[in-house]
Amino acid sequence: MKNNYSNKFSVAPMLKYTDPHCLFFYRQLTKNTLLYTEMITTQKMLHSKNLFKKKQIKNNYPIAIQLAGNNPKHIAKCAKIAYKMGFNEINLNIGCPSKHAQLGNFGVCLMHKPILVYELIKSIYFTVPIPISVKIRIGTNKKNDYQSLKNFIKKVSKNKYCIKFIIHARIADLKIQSPKKNRRIPLLNYNYVYKIKKDLPHLIIIINGGIKSILEIKQHLQNVDGVMMGREIYKNPLLLYKIETEIFSYKKNINLKKCFKKMLIYINQEEKNGNKIIHIMKHMLNIFYNHPQAKKWKLYILYCIHNKKNIFNLFKKINKIFDKKNKNFFHKY
Repeated sequence: MKNNYSNKFSVAPMLKYTDPHCLFFYRQLTKNTLLYTEMITTQKMLHSKNLFKKKQIKNNYPIAIQLAGNNPKHIAKCAKIAYKMGFNEINLNIGCPSKHAQLGNFGVCLMHKPILVYELIKSIYFTVPIPISVKIRIGTNKKNDYQSLKNFIKKVSKNKYCIKFIIHARIADLKIQSPKKNRRIPLLNYNYVYKIKKDLPHLIIIINGGIKSILEIKQHLQNVDGVMMGREIYKNPLLLYKIETEIFSYKKNINLKKCFKKMLIYINQEEKNGNKIIHIMKHMLNIFYNHPQAKKWKLYILYCIHNKKNIFNLFKKINKIFDKKNKNFFHKY
Protein backbone atom coordinates (compact mmCIF):
# COMPACT_ATOMS: atom_id res chain seq x y z
CA MET A 1 0.00 0.00 0.00
CA LYS A 2 1.33 3.43 -0.96
CA ASN A 3 1.78 5.87 1.91
CA ASN A 4 4.28 8.34 0.48
CA TYR A 5 1.80 11.20 0.28
CA SER A 6 2.41 14.82 1.17
CA ASN A 7 1.27 16.43 4.43
CA LYS A 8 1.48 19.94 2.95
CA PHE A 9 -2.24 20.38 2.48
CA SER A 10 -5.36 18.47 3.53
CA VAL A 11 -9.12 18.89 3.63
CA ALA A 12 -10.59 18.64 7.12
CA PRO A 13 -12.99 15.89 8.16
CA MET A 14 -16.41 17.55 8.29
CA LEU A 15 -19.40 15.70 9.70
CA LYS A 16 -22.30 15.54 7.19
CA TYR A 17 -20.12 17.20 4.55
CA THR A 18 -17.14 15.06 3.56
CA ASP A 19 -19.17 12.00 2.62
CA PRO A 20 -17.97 9.64 -0.19
CA HIS A 21 -19.68 11.77 -2.89
CA CYS A 22 -17.96 14.93 -1.67
CA LEU A 23 -14.58 13.19 -1.50
CA PHE A 24 -14.96 11.87 -5.05
CA PHE A 25 -15.69 15.40 -6.29
CA TYR A 26 -12.68 16.85 -4.44
CA ARG A 27 -10.40 14.17 -5.86
CA GLN A 28 -11.29 15.26 -9.40
CA LEU A 29 -10.02 18.75 -8.51
CA THR A 30 -6.81 17.74 -6.75
CA LYS A 31 -4.44 14.79 -7.04
CA ASN A 32 -2.12 15.61 -4.15
CA THR A 33 -4.36 16.88 -1.33
CA LEU A 34 -4.83 14.45 1.55
CA LEU A 35 -8.55 13.88 2.08
CA TYR A 36 -10.22 12.86 5.34
CA THR A 37 -13.55 11.14 5.84
CA GLU A 38 -16.14 12.66 8.12
CA MET A 39 -15.88 11.55 11.74
CA ILE A 40 -16.99 7.94 12.29
CA THR A 41 -17.57 6.60 15.77
CA THR A 42 -16.24 3.16 16.60
CA GLN A 43 -19.78 1.96 17.33
CA LYS A 44 -20.94 2.99 13.87
CA MET A 45 -17.89 1.43 12.24
CA LEU A 46 -18.33 -1.87 14.05
CA HIS A 47 -22.08 -2.20 13.55
CA SER A 48 -22.64 -0.76 10.07
CA LYS A 49 -22.09 -2.58 6.82
CA ASN A 50 -20.88 -1.05 3.56
CA LEU A 51 -19.86 2.31 5.02
CA PHE A 52 -17.30 2.56 2.23
CA LYS A 53 -16.62 0.65 -0.96
CA LYS A 54 -13.03 -0.40 -1.64
CA LYS A 55 -13.24 1.22 -5.07
CA GLN A 56 -14.20 4.55 -3.45
CA ILE A 57 -11.17 4.43 -1.21
CA LYS A 58 -8.76 3.34 -3.95
CA ASN A 59 -9.97 6.12 -6.28
CA ASN A 60 -9.52 8.73 -3.53
CA TYR A 61 -5.84 8.08 -2.74
CA PRO A 62 -4.44 9.55 -0.54
CA ILE A 63 -7.26 9.26 1.98
CA ALA A 64 -7.46 8.99 5.77
CA ILE A 65 -10.31 7.79 7.96
CA GLN A 66 -11.19 9.73 11.10
CA LEU A 67 -12.30 7.58 14.03
CA ALA A 68 -13.83 8.67 17.32
CA GLY A 69 -14.02 6.49 20.42
CA ASN A 70 -12.47 5.78 23.81
CA ASN A 71 -12.02 2.00 23.89
CA PRO A 72 -8.58 0.74 22.74
CA LYS A 73 -9.96 -2.67 21.69
CA HIS A 74 -12.74 -1.10 19.63
CA ILE A 75 -10.33 1.37 18.06
CA ALA A 76 -7.98 -1.48 17.12
CA LYS A 77 -10.81 -3.45 15.48
CA CYS A 78 -11.88 -0.37 13.50
CA ALA A 79 -8.28 0.30 12.44
CA LYS A 80 -8.02 -3.27 11.15
CA ILE A 81 -11.23 -2.86 9.12
CA ALA A 82 -10.02 0.49 7.75
CA TYR A 83 -6.64 -0.98 6.78
CA LYS A 84 -8.29 -3.85 4.90
CA MET A 85 -10.51 -1.34 3.11
CA GLY A 86 -7.41 0.47 1.86
CA PHE A 87 -7.23 3.67 3.90
CA ASN A 88 -3.78 5.28 4.02
CA GLU A 89 -3.96 6.79 7.50
CA ILE A 90 -5.92 6.39 10.74
CA ASN A 91 -6.86 9.69 12.38
CA LEU A 92 -8.15 9.95 15.94
CA ASN A 93 -10.64 12.70 16.71
CA ILE A 94 -9.57 14.28 19.99
CA GLY A 95 -11.03 17.66 19.08
CA CYS A 96 -14.80 17.46 18.68
CA PRO A 97 -16.53 19.56 21.38
CA SER A 98 -20.13 18.56 20.58
CA LYS A 99 -22.67 17.51 23.22
CA HIS A 100 -22.75 14.04 21.61
CA ALA A 101 -18.95 13.75 21.97
CA GLN A 102 -18.97 14.90 25.58
CA LEU A 103 -21.78 12.51 26.53
CA GLY A 104 -19.96 9.68 24.77
CA ASN A 105 -16.66 10.62 26.44
CA PHE A 106 -14.76 11.01 23.18
CA GLY A 107 -13.52 13.97 21.15
CA VAL A 108 -11.92 16.94 22.88
CA CYS A 109 -12.73 15.81 26.42
CA LEU A 110 -10.02 13.16 25.91
CA MET A 111 -7.46 15.97 25.96
CA HIS A 112 -7.88 15.69 29.74
CA LYS A 113 -6.96 11.97 29.54
CA PRO A 114 -3.54 11.70 27.82
CA ILE A 115 -2.87 8.20 29.19
CA LEU A 116 -6.05 6.88 27.56
CA VAL A 117 -5.23 8.65 24.28
CA TYR A 118 -1.78 7.05 24.36
CA GLU A 119 -3.40 3.62 24.81
CA LEU A 120 -5.72 4.30 21.85
CA ILE A 121 -2.73 5.22 19.69
CA LYS A 122 -0.76 2.21 20.89
CA SER A 123 -3.63 -0.16 20.07
CA ILE A 124 -3.66 1.13 16.47
CA TYR A 125 0.13 1.06 16.13
CA PHE A 126 0.35 -2.63 17.03
CA THR A 127 -2.62 -3.56 14.83
CA VAL A 128 -1.99 -1.93 11.44
CA PRO A 129 1.18 -0.78 9.57
CA ILE A 130 -0.11 2.60 8.40
CA PRO A 131 0.45 6.11 9.79
CA ILE A 132 -1.54 7.42 12.73
CA SER A 133 -2.52 11.04 13.26
CA VAL A 134 -4.37 12.85 16.04
CA LYS A 135 -6.59 15.89 15.57
CA ILE A 136 -6.74 18.10 18.66
CA ARG A 137 -7.45 21.64 19.87
CA ILE A 138 -4.85 23.86 21.57
CA GLY A 139 -6.76 23.22 24.79
CA THR A 140 -10.11 23.55 26.52
CA ASN A 141 -11.70 26.18 28.74
CA LYS A 142 -10.54 24.04 31.68
CA LYS A 143 -6.93 23.73 30.58
CA ASN A 144 -5.60 26.14 27.95
CA ASP A 145 -2.04 27.17 28.80
CA TYR A 146 0.79 26.35 26.40
CA GLN A 147 2.61 24.03 28.79
CA SER A 148 -0.49 21.83 29.16
CA LEU A 149 -0.72 21.49 25.37
CA LYS A 150 2.97 20.63 25.09
CA ASN A 151 2.76 18.10 27.95
CA PHE A 152 -0.27 16.43 26.36
CA ILE A 153 1.47 16.04 23.00
CA LYS A 154 4.69 14.79 24.61
CA LYS A 155 2.77 12.14 26.57
CA VAL A 156 0.66 10.83 23.68
CA SER A 157 3.59 10.85 21.20
CA LYS A 158 5.72 8.71 23.52
CA ASN A 159 7.71 5.99 21.72
CA LYS A 160 6.84 7.73 18.42
CA TYR A 161 3.76 5.57 17.90
CA CYS A 162 2.14 8.75 16.61
CA ILE A 163 4.24 11.61 15.24
CA LYS A 164 1.57 13.59 13.36
CA PHE A 165 -0.66 16.13 15.09
CA ILE A 166 -3.33 18.25 13.42
CA ILE A 167 -3.92 21.19 15.74
CA HIS A 168 -7.00 23.39 15.52
CA ALA A 169 -5.63 26.70 16.81
CA ARG A 170 -8.59 27.43 19.12
CA ILE A 171 -9.48 26.14 22.53
CA ALA A 172 -12.70 24.18 22.81
CA ASP A 173 -15.11 25.74 25.26
CA LEU A 174 -16.92 22.72 26.73
CA LYS A 175 -19.71 24.98 27.94
CA ILE A 176 -20.51 25.80 24.31
CA GLN A 177 -21.89 22.54 22.98
CA SER A 178 -22.40 23.80 19.44
CA PRO A 179 -19.47 22.76 17.18
CA LYS A 180 -20.38 25.67 14.88
CA LYS A 181 -19.95 28.24 17.66
CA ASN A 182 -16.78 26.49 18.83
CA ARG A 183 -15.29 27.11 15.40
CA ARG A 184 -15.50 30.88 15.69
CA ILE A 185 -16.00 32.16 19.25
CA PRO A 186 -12.72 31.16 20.97
CA LEU A 187 -9.90 33.30 19.61
CA LEU A 188 -7.37 31.77 17.23
CA ASN A 189 -3.86 31.35 18.58
CA TYR A 190 -1.54 30.25 15.79
CA ASN A 191 1.54 31.00 17.91
CA TYR A 192 0.82 28.00 20.14
CA VAL A 193 0.94 25.73 17.08
CA TYR A 194 4.11 27.35 15.75
CA LYS A 195 5.77 26.97 19.16
CA ILE A 196 4.85 23.26 19.33
CA LYS A 197 6.67 22.71 16.03
CA LYS A 198 9.67 24.68 17.29
CA ASP A 199 9.81 22.86 20.64
CA LEU A 200 9.05 19.38 19.22
CA PRO A 201 10.68 19.50 15.76
CA HIS A 202 10.63 15.70 15.30
CA LEU A 203 6.82 15.78 15.05
CA ILE A 204 4.74 16.51 11.95
CA ILE A 205 2.59 19.49 12.87
CA ILE A 206 -0.44 20.49 10.76
CA ILE A 207 -2.24 23.75 11.49
CA ASN A 208 -6.03 24.14 11.20
CA GLY A 209 -8.59 26.84 11.94
CA GLY A 210 -9.71 30.05 10.24
CA ILE A 211 -7.45 29.73 7.19
CA LYS A 212 -9.05 31.16 4.04
CA SER A 213 -6.55 31.81 1.25
CA ILE A 214 -3.52 30.47 -0.60
CA LEU A 215 -1.47 33.39 0.71
CA GLU A 216 -2.30 32.33 4.29
CA ILE A 217 -1.41 28.70 3.49
CA LYS A 218 2.03 29.80 2.25
CA GLN A 219 2.60 31.93 5.34
CA HIS A 220 1.73 29.06 7.70
CA LEU A 221 3.97 26.64 5.80
CA GLN A 222 6.94 28.75 6.85
CA ASN A 223 6.29 27.66 10.45
CA VAL A 224 4.65 24.22 10.29
CA ASP A 225 4.65 21.08 8.11
CA GLY A 226 1.17 21.38 6.68
CA VAL A 227 -2.13 23.19 6.54
CA MET A 228 -5.67 21.82 6.85
CA MET A 229 -8.75 23.69 5.62
CA GLY A 230 -12.38 22.67 5.85
CA ARG A 231 -15.32 25.04 5.54
CA GLU A 232 -13.49 27.38 3.17
CA ILE A 233 -12.93 24.53 0.71
CA TYR A 234 -16.59 23.55 0.89
CA LYS A 235 -17.56 27.18 0.28
CA ASN A 236 -15.09 27.50 -2.59
CA PRO A 237 -14.16 24.00 -3.89
CA LEU A 238 -12.28 25.29 -6.94
CA LEU A 239 -9.67 26.58 -4.54
CA LEU A 240 -8.39 22.99 -4.68
CA TYR A 241 -7.74 23.43 -8.38
CA LYS A 242 -5.32 26.28 -7.72
CA ILE A 243 -3.72 24.63 -4.68
CA GLU A 244 -2.38 21.93 -7.03
CA THR A 245 -0.10 24.42 -8.77
CA GLU A 246 0.40 27.03 -6.02
CA ILE A 247 1.11 24.68 -3.09
CA PHE A 248 2.12 21.35 -4.61
CA SER A 249 3.83 22.85 -7.69
CA TYR A 250 1.95 20.30 -9.79
CA LYS A 251 2.86 21.18 -13.37
CA LYS A 252 0.09 19.26 -15.12
CA ASN A 253 -3.06 21.37 -15.04
CA ILE A 254 -6.24 19.57 -14.10
CA ASN A 255 -8.79 19.84 -16.89
CA LEU A 256 -12.03 21.11 -15.38
CA LYS A 257 -14.10 19.87 -18.33
CA LYS A 258 -12.74 16.36 -17.75
CA CYS A 259 -13.50 16.76 -14.07
CA PHE A 260 -17.14 17.59 -14.78
CA LYS A 261 -17.34 14.77 -17.33
CA LYS A 262 -16.19 12.29 -14.67
CA MET A 263 -18.72 13.75 -12.26
CA LEU A 264 -21.50 13.24 -14.81
CA ILE A 265 -20.48 9.59 -15.30
CA TYR A 266 -20.32 9.16 -11.52
CA ILE A 267 -23.77 10.72 -11.02
CA ASN A 268 -25.32 8.43 -13.64
CA GLN A 269 -23.75 5.36 -12.00
CA GLU A 270 -24.81 6.37 -8.50
CA GLU A 271 -28.35 7.14 -9.67
CA LYS A 272 -28.59 3.60 -11.07
CA ASN A 273 -27.47 2.36 -7.64
CA GLY A 274 -30.41 4.16 -6.05
CA ASN A 275 -28.66 7.33 -4.83
CA LYS A 276 -30.40 10.68 -5.32
CA ILE A 277 -28.69 13.24 -7.55
CA ILE A 278 -29.11 15.99 -4.95
CA HIS A 279 -26.98 14.00 -2.47
CA ILE A 280 -24.09 14.17 -4.93
CA MET A 281 -24.54 17.55 -6.58
CA LYS A 282 -25.09 19.45 -3.34
CA HIS A 283 -21.29 19.35 -2.98
CA MET A 284 -20.92 21.06 -6.37
CA LEU A 285 -23.27 23.98 -5.72
CA ASN A 286 -20.41 26.34 -4.88
CA ILE A 287 -18.35 25.83 -8.05
CA PHE A 288 -19.38 29.32 -9.17
CA TYR A 289 -18.12 30.95 -5.97
CA ASN A 290 -16.32 33.82 -7.74
CA HIS A 291 -18.76 34.15 -10.59
CA PRO A 292 -20.82 37.40 -10.71
CA GLN A 293 -23.98 35.29 -11.10
CA ALA A 294 -23.06 32.62 -8.55
CA LYS A 295 -26.41 32.73 -6.73
CA LYS A 296 -28.39 32.39 -9.97
CA TRP A 297 -26.29 29.41 -11.03
CA LYS A 298 -26.77 27.69 -7.69
CA LEU A 299 -30.54 28.17 -7.92
CA TYR A 300 -30.53 26.98 -11.53
CA ILE A 301 -28.67 23.77 -10.63
CA LEU A 302 -31.13 23.10 -7.80
CA TYR A 303 -34.05 23.80 -10.15
CA CYS A 304 -32.71 21.26 -12.68
CA ILE A 305 -32.25 18.61 -10.01
CA HIS A 306 -35.63 19.04 -8.32
CA ASN A 307 -37.51 19.23 -11.61
CA LYS A 308 -35.64 16.26 -13.07
CA LYS A 309 -34.28 18.21 -16.00
CA ASN A 310 -31.67 16.62 -18.28
CA ILE A 311 -28.46 16.56 -16.21
CA PHE A 312 -26.34 16.03 -19.33
CA ASN A 313 -27.58 19.35 -20.73
CA LEU A 314 -26.93 21.01 -17.38
CA PHE A 315 -23.31 19.89 -17.48
CA LYS A 316 -22.96 21.11 -21.06
CA LYS A 317 -23.99 24.58 -19.88
CA ILE A 318 -21.59 24.39 -16.92
CA ASN A 319 -18.72 23.43 -19.22
CA LYS A 320 -19.33 26.45 -21.41
CA ILE A 321 -18.68 28.69 -18.41
CA PHE A 322 -15.36 26.97 -17.81
CA ASP A 323 -13.93 27.23 -21.31
CA LYS A 324 -10.60 28.99 -21.82
CA LYS A 325 -11.96 32.46 -22.39
CA ASN A 326 -14.18 32.44 -19.31
CA LYS A 327 -12.24 30.46 -16.70
CA ASN A 328 -10.29 33.31 -15.08
CA PHE A 329 -13.12 34.31 -12.77
CA PHE A 330 -12.25 31.69 -10.16
CA HIS A 331 -8.58 32.64 -10.01
CA LYS A 332 -9.32 35.63 -7.76
CA TYR A 333 -8.54 34.71 -4.15
